[in-house]
Amino acid sequence: MTIKVIVIIPAKSHSNRLKNKNISKIEGKTLIEHSIHYAKLSKYVEEIYVSSDSDFIKKISFDNKVNYIDRPENLLGEAEVADIYVDFVNKVDCTKFDYLIALQPDHPDRENKLDELIEYSFNKKYMDLFTVNKDGTRNGSVRIIEMKFLLDGKMSRRVGSVMDNCTNIETPETFEIARKKLESQV
Repeated sequence: MTIKVIVIIPAKSHSNRLKNKNISKIEGKTLIEHSIHYAKLSKYVEEIYVSSDSDFIKKISFDNKVNYIDRPENLLGEAEVADIYVDFVNKVDCTKFDYLIALQPDHPDRENKLDELIEYSFNKKYMDLFTVNKDGTRNGSVRIIEMKFLLDGKMSRRVGSVMDNCTNIETPETFEIARKKLESQV
């Protein structure tokens, strides 16, 4: 099975609920680095980009040997994350890739292996696959979008979801929950 994947990690510098969230550390790694490491474990991932507005996050990206792309001001704040993905494919040549995978950094304790999710999405022929919490709501941990539809600007019609009981870090309390969960896995 030959699948080519490019990853985007959207990591703005400012967070309304938890200051410096994306650069907060658990187990000695920033939340961004947890997502980078998760992506690097995949045999399908060929390129990884971090999208941000921060020079410090740019340095983290380069220190971890991944690409960096500046995020425009209009896609900061509470911008719809799907708009960040569209902006990304309009700026980076994604035509050789089968899938765009988005990994939001505030889910460092993902429970699914990325390659298993990629293969599941491929085998089920999903145009868009995203992870959900136990209650069925999207959590942003992993989103797999079939590139040809994204490049054509078409709305996904064949959508799937997979449960990922990860922590959505939004507050100091949820940060602590994720930290304890990751420490218990060591």
